[in-house]
Amino acid sequence: MPTFEVLEPAIDPNNRISFLLDWELTMKCNLDCSYCPSGLHGGHDNSTRHPPLNECIQALEFMFEYVDQYMHSKPNGLKYVMLNVYGGEALHHPDIVEILSQIQEKYQPYRDRWQLTVTNTTNAIVSNEKLKKIIPYIDEFTVSYHSESTAKQQQQFKDNLLLINQSGKQQKCVVMMPYKLDGFQDSVDMIEWLTQNNIRMLPKQLDGADNLYKTDQIVWFDGFYKSKTFNLSNNNITNVGRSCCGGRQACVDQDYKQRHFHVSNKFPNWYCSVNEFFLFVKQVNGEVYVNKDCKMNFNGTVGPIGNLSDTRSIINELKTQLTNGQPVIQCKKSKCLCGLCAPKAKNLDTYQSIMKKYRKEYHEILDVDLLH
Repeated sequence: MPTFEVLEPAIDPNNRISFLLDWELTMKCNLDCSYCPSGLHGGHDNSTRHPPLNECIQALEFMFEYVDQYMHSKPNGLKYVMLNVYGGEALHHPDIVEILSQIQEKYQPYRDRWQLTVTNTTNAIVSNEKLKKIIPYIDEFTVSYHSESTAKQQQQFKDNLLLINQSGKQQKCVVMMPYKLDGFQDSVDMIEWLTQNNIRMLPKQLDGADNLYKTDQIVWFDGFYKSKTFNLSNNNITNVGRSCCGGRQACVDQDYKQRHFHVSNKFPNWYCSVNEFFLFVKQVNGEVYVNKDCKMNFNGTVGPIGNLSDTRSIINELKTQLTNGQPVIQCKKSKCLCGLCAPKAKNLDTYQSIMKKYRKEYHEILDVDLLH
């Protein structure tokens, strides 16, 4: 359990706090990594179909209307939205270029209220010609490296990262760190190549790999983060915490001078603002969640908050919640994965206190809007 009672993201001009719209566009993938669960609620499922173009565009419209409700209650310094298009492998969708081309058009009604950044999480295993068509529509790429890919795919991966660099677009590489010795070393070698080519990167431990990392691998992680975080006696990197997926540093107990890359990630019954910074849309079956990993809802249970088949109900419910006061999620999960960077606190009064800097009262904003 944490030795602290409050967790917040550190203020970082190069990694600002945004609202993340996670859009799982398709579940089909051109890789089949052993550590990526398959099936409808896994990381990929090649038995599913690619969602139709018209349904994807409707989902895009819904996501922008949804996040706009939260943007009403954000201070100006937090009115940033990040749309992350991923999968499966999103670039594997046959209509991906047309889908991406529609984003800016659907964003037009909101452009004066909040800033949009379009990101794509991809394994970057795509033809050079297709990538050239996609690059103009993406602001930032998050590429993931998988040691289980073939030598040909790994060369294509490198070529595409260099192409993205040449385009001037922002990119970072999340290097999956398998605990198998050959895979771990291959990933370490890729980190060296990325460093040599001035490509930002972040090694990522496998979620759920309890007791599987060897002592020397834990020491490697410890050295990379340059902190004495890990308890080497139990050889269990997962039990002692986690780093943020996006590499964001964290502050604990409102001590904003000290920053941590790796913190404890067990917050059962804590109060969390994950709903104020995340939305997850699973396009293949229409499920809509607050967050892709925790999937907590407002009823204290794990499950969707609605479905794309009835987006109006989701929007209306959110408006009611925000008008009556910001909804609060109390975590019931044993571990926090994606969503670690959302401000959270063990005590409700403390939670409400720290959240004042992250939001304004919704009804006050609506009153101002009516005056104008």
